[in-house]
Amino acid sequence: MSCDCPVHFRRAVTDDAAGIAPVHVDGGQRAHEGLAPPEYNARRSARGREAFWREELEIEAPVRKPWVALSDEDRIIGFADGGLARDDDLDAGTGEIYNLFVTPECWEKGIRSRLVDQYARDLRAHEFQRAGFWVLEADLVMRAFAEYTGWHPDGHARDEDCGGASVTELRYTKDLV
Repeated sequence: MSCDCPVHFRRAVTDDAAGIAPVHVDGGQRAHEGLAPPEYNARRSARGREAFWREELEIEAPVRKPWVALSDEDRIIGFADGGLARDDDLDAGTGEIYNLFVTPECWEKGIRSRLVDQYARDLRAHEFQRAGFWVLEADLVMRAFAEYTGWHPDGHARDEDCGGASVTELRYTKDLV
């Protein structure tokens, strides 16, 4: 698989669940290695994620399906999804990026930035003026990426249960207009 060739993007289809699942699991495990309890990462399976994504993709409206990044061999190497912000303190004009994962072999190739840009355009098209996403406080790489691409911490933090251990996440936001 090559990430150095032109990468193209499209909306996911139900059959993409099998390609999204390993990116979700492998990307998450590598990104959170040393930041989340090892037991949490070990419990994540591509099979479980595939069932989840198949169900999601079957019910999601076509204009709301995740974006996938594909290699020159049409292999899924990244994805992003989102929608209405899930935090009660944000107004209805705020969207959220729920997931942003790229296969570890393709990190540092600009794919993550292009997926975020694609999803931000989507949120604007659905009339969201602002967007947010949550990042592990200890994930200095993702925090640096967020700030480099124009996202800023808005002062909100939350503790999430991560396999029996609590991890802190910070919310990053960006104006979309």
